[in-house]
Amino acid sequence: MSMKFTGIADDDRRIAEELQAMGAFDNSLEEKTSSIAQIFDAISQFAEWTRWKGEVGVYGCRVGATHARREEAKHFA
Repeated sequence: MSMKFTGIADDDRRIAEELQAMGAFDNSLEEKTSSIAQIFDAISQFAEWTRWKGEVGVYGCRVGATHARREEAKHFA
């Protein structure tokens, strides 16, 4: 997976490795996606990664970034 998150090669590899460990890429993409869809996917994954890093920094563990994001989306929608 060669997504660009920050534009810095080492950081992009580290973020991709941590996302892989979180299970972000478990669903295989069988069909090709457009460039725009890939950009939005990269932004979404980066946002989730930053939230996850914040949770670990504050709470010392991951408390559910995906669930929290869904709940916030319901509240603000």
